[in-house]
Amino acid sequence: MTHDHEHHTGHEHAAHDHGSHEHHHHEPPAGATNLVTCPVMPGNQVDPAWAEKRGLFRDYEGARYWFCCPECGPLFDGDPARYANAA
Repeated sequence: MTHDHEHHTGHEHAAHDHGSHEHHHHEPPAGATNLVTCPVMPGNQVDPAWAEKRGLFRDYEGARYWFCCPECGPLFDGDPARYANAA
């Protein structure tokens, strides 16, 4: 007995490039109430507790900054004074 079947993952991933520094929006987790603004992408709100669990933060000159996505940390590291002043 033979049976033929196909496997489908049910989703596809579109290719995207974060190196272009384009602003993309990340939604904060549902139910988040204590939101702050991402210093790298000011249009995005971040839940600090969510960000800290994922290591998406930096401490700079006595203040903590939280990021909306992993790409923001290295951008902040490249010019922390610029982003800290914008926050």
